Amino acid sequence: MRLRPPDWPLPRPNAIHHIVEDFLTDWTAPNAHILPLRRFLENCLGTDLRNFFAESCFLFAFTHQKLPPSCQQGYVRMQGLLGSQELRQHAVQAGLLQDYT
Repeated sequence: MRLRPPDWPLPRPNAIHHIVEDFLTDWTAPNAHILPLRRFLENCLGTDLRNFFAESCFLFAFTHQKLPPSCQQGYVRMQGLLGSQELRQHAVQAGLLQDYT
């Protein structure tokens, strides 16, 4: 952009993401702001931006040719989240993991 002349018009965007902004906005609201923004970015980038547990990344590695970015950056480089029994139980109750015990 620095190399463009001062009167150069910006290119037309392929997609637009509108958000409500005022001093009462809760920017951490999962369904109102985070999820729509994540879906917008996923559509623009053509990739999955969700975070996965190490077990899910392990299954992705054997069943898919392309890993999601969170698995590439975390699991493959051994920088994933450390799990605990409480976290595993929560994931099983939420239906995210199978209970093998």
